[in-house]
Amino acid sequence: MSFDLNHKYWVSTRKDIAQLIKKQNRLKKIEPPDEKAVSFKIFAELYVLYVELVAKLGFIYHHTFQVQKRAVVRTLVESATQQLMKLKEELKELEMSEYVYLDKALIARKLTPRDLVIWRSPQFLYRRPLDIQNIIADNRLYMNDVEKEEKAAKDWMPITDAVKLIQAHERARRARVYKSNLKFDKKKFLKVFQRKKINYRFTFKPDQTMSIPVKRTIFTADFIKNTEDCQYLRTKDDVGDTPAFFDEEAYNLKRNKAATEIQRWWRGYRARKIVKIKKRFKEELYGMKKMRKLKRPNQRANAVMEMYKNEMLKKKLDEEYINLMLDERTRLLQVRSPWMMEDISDHIRAWFAEFYEKTQDFHPYPDPVKKGTVLVVIDETMTPMEFQQTLGKKPMTKEEKKKLKDKERKEKRKKKEKIKLVKMKEAKRRKKLRDAGIIDIGYEIGASKPIVAIEETMKKYAEDWRNVDEYLNKNHDPIKEWVIEDELAKIHQEVRGLVDEYMRVEYELLREALAKDKDEKYTPLKVKYPKQKKPKKKKKPKDPTGDRTLESLYNELKDGGIIEEVSTKDFDEFIADFNFVADDTRDEDDLTTLGPAKGDIKMVIQESMLGMGEFDIPKPKSLLLIGPLNSGKKLLCNIIASELDAVFMNLSPEKTYKYADDLKYFLHLIMKVAKAFQPTIMYIEEAHRLFWNKIPPEAQDINPRLLGASIASKILKPLKKNDKIVVVGTSNMPWSAKGGIRKAFQKILLIPRCDYGTSFLIWLELMTENCPDNMEEYAYSALARVLQAYNSGDITDNIKNTLSIERRMRLQTDALDPHEFLEYFINEEKPPLFPIEDKMMEKFNKWFGGTNRLMKLRKSFMAKKLEKSKKK
Repeated sequence: MSFDLNHKYWVSTRKDIAQLIKKQNRLKKIEPPDEKAVSFKIFAELYVLYVELVAKLGFIYHHTFQVQKRAVVRTLVESATQQLMKLKEELKELEMSEYVYLDKALIARKLTPRDLVIWRSPQFLYRRPLDIQNIIADNRLYMNDVEKEEKAAKDWMPITDAVKLIQAHERARRARVYKSNLKFDKKKFLKVFQRKKINYRFTFKPDQTMSIPVKRTIFTADFIKNTEDCQYLRTKDDVGDTPAFFDEEAYNLKRNKAATEIQRWWRGYRARKIVKIKKRFKEELYGMKKMRKLKRPNQRANAVMEMYKNEMLKKKLDEEYINLMLDERTRLLQVRSPWMMEDISDHIRAWFAEFYEKTQDFHPYPDPVKKGTVLVVIDETMTPMEFQQTLGKKPMTKEEKKKLKDKERKEKRKKKEKIKLVKMKEAKRRKKLRDAGIIDIGYEIGASKPIVAIEETMKKYAEDWRNVDEYLNKNHDPIKEWVIEDELAKIHQEVRGLVDEYMRVEYELLREALAKDKDEKYTPLKVKYPKQKKPKKKKKPKDPTGDRTLESLYNELKDGGIIEEVSTKDFDEFIADFNFVADDTRDEDDLTTLGPAKGDIKMVIQESMLGMGEFDIPKPKSLLLIGPLNSGKKLLCNIIASELDAVFMNLSPEKTYKYADDLKYFLHLIMKVAKAFQPTIMYIEEAHRLFWNKIPPEAQDINPRLLGASIASKILKPLKKNDKIVVVGTSNMPWSAKGGIRKAFQKILLIPRCDYGTSFLIWLELMTENCPDNMEEYAYSALARVLQAYNSGDITDNIKNTLSIERRMRLQTDALDPHEFLEYFINEEKPPLFPIEDKMMEKFNKWFGGTNRLMKLRKSFMAKKLEKSKKK
């Protein structure tokens, strides 16, 4: 991305932030709305605005290299994302559901639900340290020349295999051509009819011929019919003389008629072609058909490499910035510090002289606890008149000092209690409003820390950067004047501490001389230094793997099958549509009556994983995906790990049962590797097995309950908020587990059955990839409607097996019939495959309703409403 475009984008985003701040300031002053729908509408509009803002700021931050500006943008994008998550939580509370529908706010902004997706990969990736990253994957950016040659040799191997495959196919093609030219003759038995050799040379690279010359096209078409009527055309001499009876007028008439016929057919062909293109364009626009996507095999790898190149540039600029700070500090210490010490000491001596002239005494020297002589600079010491009044007073006794301290403590307590009472009253007021369904929007916005951070950052930016022309700084150089100011402030504090120590000695000498002049006893003043906090010595637990390298621990888990490599996938491969009807089917309480679609599930998972990036965003420590078989649970886990570039640890019972003898060591090992190589995904397939009520006899060998008791206490409890580690589990029978599964997984999501939109998209996407332009658009809709109840995995398997390689080879001669897909589910050779029953989905919904907090909240609300209606 160019510097100019990023600069223009930043200017427009600043205007958007200013307008958003104005809107929030107006909302701070409004009274709490009585209707819940009004509050929902306000929060929905704010949420949509913050989604757009986060997308813009994330993009700008990814392409901002200037160090001081990058710090400003980082604060903004982190605060905006935190506020976005707060608004989402507020909307969930109002909706009493994990899924929020904002169609009205989206229509006003001319957006679609897809525009609410704020997942930006790989921009939100968490950057591992270089040495850790090199253990996981070979990174060309950090290789030396020898390593690059070895990597290039490995990469060349698949290319040579591809060339051999092409050569083998070409030899087979030539053999088939040779065979087709063999003909059996009764007299000569076997004869080969050779065609004329054509001088043809095919090259696939400049100045490099192919290993086997290929004759691609041989033109043998004869357009003259082999009949008596056309016989004269074969013997006709085109160069002959014009006959004597030649009629020029009739000849021109024939020519014009022929030209008109050719033009008519050409115009018709061209018109039909244009109509076909327009029809195809409309079908693609309406979502009835799709163009076949050509994915580059290294698209994501190139994007990650591009990100790492940007990171290397940022790292280089950071190092230059640190070196500039060190150089300026060294220069200022040499040049400015002597003058600075002299100025400070002259100022303190002038302060001594002022007090001695007016009071014939010296003001008590400020203690280091109270920032030393900084109090003199900011005028927080006593004036000569105030000090004069204290001279006549007798020194306070210990009892008086104690009484004064007690009095001050009581006053502080009273102030704290008053503040606490005010806060309690405010909390009670807001709770009453909440219970009545009223939300104080002004308080929620005014008390939001992310909003305060955004406002302060923009205010400071406006002050600091108003005289800086960012457009001229295309080399991303740091602003040197600010570095000098910051270093001067630091040096001033350090130098003042040293000068205070020297001047304290001079101050005591003056007091001692004054005491001799007055024939008084000299007593040096006690100096109160700030207490240095001693670091608490925590007993470090014994590390049984302290003598081993991280690479050896990583390889141990990899060799043991715990760490697995996942295929490169992204969220686009989880084909799902959003629920576009839910917002229009609200009841009298303004609550949605329809359940979520699969696209809504995908969006919730993406938002849950935002905290796995480099920004400080709240996220769940564990996530459980429940749903019927073939509903896409494992695919989602694979996508999460692939999108985050995370280490994938498989902690399923099939993998962990062999570590039963030394479980403590195993838990220590996985936690140490997970924290060192984060982001990490700990995957548990069919997690209900870890909490089984009764273990089936066939599962006794794998000891499924081995990790059940350890997940909450040994894995989740040691994790901190900033740790980029998430435990992800799947389950198709969660009701067969004990209650411990609810404690082990903080967030539980139910994957619903396919709706028509999702089913149609699956058919459209997969058929476009496997069999383009071979079925009419009505067939997709019919198949989606008929097979809607089947899970997405069943439909995918159907397309994969029905459109096998052999079937695709016969598509040109044998047209595809939609009934072939129906025959896959109802086949005589194998038992028929039926869609999931309604009773099973009711079972999932019932269990999910008993575990999800928001579903419980909605149930209690509906129960209260029912009781009120009965009383009426």
